[in-house]
Amino acid sequence: MSEAAVEFRDALKQVGLDTIREIGEPDERPDLVVVGPQGIRIPIEIQRRSLLTERELPSLLERAKGTPSQATHVVVADRVTERARVELRSRGWGWLDLRGHVHLEAPGVFIDARVTPSARGATESSKESLAGRVGLELATLLLMRPDAALGIRASAAELGRAPSSVSEEMSRLRGAGLVDQDRRPVVPDLFNALAGRWRPDSVDVAALPAPHEDLLDQALRIAAADPEDQPGWALGGSLAAVAYGAPLHVSGAYPPDLYVPDTVTLRRAMQLLGTARSHEDRAGTLRLAPVSAVCRGRVDGKPYGNSAWPLAHPLFVALDLAADPGRGAEVLASWDPPEGWHRVW
Repeated sequence: MSEAAVEFRDALKQVGLDTIREIGEPDERPDLVVVGPQGIRIPIEIQRRSLLTERELPSLLERAKGTPSQATHVVVADRVTERARVELRSRGWGWLDLRGHVHLEAPGVFIDARVTPSARGATESSKESLAGRVGLELATLLLMRPDAALGIRASAAELGRAPSSVSEEMSRLRGAGLVDQDRRPVVPDLFNALAGRWRPDSVDVAALPAPHEDLLDQALRIAAADPEDQPGWALGGSLAAVAYGAPLHVSGAYPPDLYVPDTVTLRRAMQLLGTARSHEDRAGTLRLAPVSAVCRGRVDGKPYGNSAWPLAHPLFVALDLAADPGRGAEVLASWDPPEGWHRVW
């Protein structure tokens, strides 16, 4: 029995299908026969992949054409992306994602369940790949340009990092199945992994300066007058989402969430603006940008609801929304960013 067949058999045992008969050698068909309810026998054909994205599906389907039509097809992979799962399900295929998810549809059988992750799964790799600042910076760069096959040296130059550091992080992302062989992000998987790490330090403040208040502009590095050419404060959160057309309702008095470039600016703002007595009493919330791109690649807010504050890139606004697993997830499911930006969630 092939290793992939053993892994699939062991996963099915965890959900109660523990009568599985192997037939022949690994190069013979079918790979497995699952005995379901009332003794129904289900021949299973298994293919093994390290990473399965929607881009790899055509070759997978082509290879399956020569197998018996009555067989149920299954792919076992270290990682099966969400979009690949949708396509597999529509074609009646099953899968085992070795990070801990099994799916099988066949006559008399429907299984879609969490199982114990295999040691070969990519869970730990995923965590390690986004544990440091370089990993976060590289992930955001890839998601901001999802159609570009970014080279190591070009990425390193843009991020201001050593090529060796970027190369190491890229390898980790590929090992976790979050970047494909062309160095393009696997979406929404990379976005979801990044969202799990997107926890900016924040402070509720008692007052806020006007976006173009000259007295505080230089001291607090606001730079609202020139958002696209220099770093400064950037509006994120719900108000930015509304400005970009997300299906979200907030009142006109809703306190803004503003990203600031660095720790020095955040501390100085706390001294000059004061901290709020409570979250309910805040004039706004200041967030320390986890990566410099938040405050460096700002968007002029005037074309988007005539916002007086420059806006953060839609990617960072989406990451803010993802922090709310209830309302935020619902908004993300039905929000496409304005033309010129890519939906990666």
